[in-house]
Amino acid sequence: MSVIPIISSRKRFYKAGEISRSHRVKLVNLADPRRSANTAISMSTLSTLLENKHVILLIHGYNNTFEKICDAYLRITDQLVTNQIPHDQTVGYVWPGGTKKLSYWPAKKRARQLSKKLGELIADISLSASRVDIIAHSLGCFLTLKALQKIGSIPVSSIYLMAAAVGNYKLTRGMPFANAVKFAASTFIFKSEDDDVLKYSYPLGEWGDYALGSTGPVPRSKVVSNALTVDCSHNSDPIKHSSYSRRTEIFRFISHNQFSVNSPVETKLIP
Repeated sequence: MSVIPIISSRKRFYKAGEISRSHRVKLVNLADPRRSANTAISMSTLSTLLENKHVILLIHGYNNTFEKICDAYLRITDQLVTNQIPHDQTVGYVWPGGTKKLSYWPAKKRARQLSKKLGELIADISLSASRVDIIAHSLGCFLTLKALQKIGSIPVSSIYLMAAAVGNYKLTRGMPFANAVKFAASTFIFKSEDDDVLKYSYPLGEWGDYALGSTGPVPRSKVVSNALTVDCSHNSDPIKHSSYSRRTEIFRFISHNQFSVNSPVETKLIP
């Protein structure tokens, strides 16, 4: 079903460069996201809708219009159904990640500013839902981990980090985001050395740091114990930065790997 609740922290729900004072929720037809067709609902109505359900929360990256976000979320919801990934309700989250190519740093600043508010939102959802999984992409992975770090004890089941624009050392024990995933049953890190955005642009913007979604976490011996790295590199059809929502093999892997990770390991994605 292409109609899902979308929670927005964008000013007036749609403004890509400004933060709203509070979250707003609308039921959005992802296949036809015209603003006039969206129906506003209250947060309490959303809580009732999610009560005792297995929820998958989608969190996008930076530099996306509302329409592009809906398009990506539609592809993901279709993938969840096609690959029979267990869930009862998909929920989209929209944050002001900008729409301009040179807005990375302002977007990251807004991600930091929003992190506590998002953490509180995830905590509220977890109180209603029976299970919460998170699928995040690019700078949305940074926002997700920062949000979980801020709150510290949210019982999230599985976290799927795709093309994570996060420092590759941040999930090692003792680093800032290690505690962010402490309470999750499992954290899946999808990396691709064919991701030119993370391979070349990310180090330029981050003073030489390398991205988690490009190299995977380092050093391997100190990675948090509930993390599994999925190497998506060097496929005959390369997996690029914006490829993840389009790639059936990614969601087939998720469907076949509904388990808790007991030690930090790495596996190769099978096309």
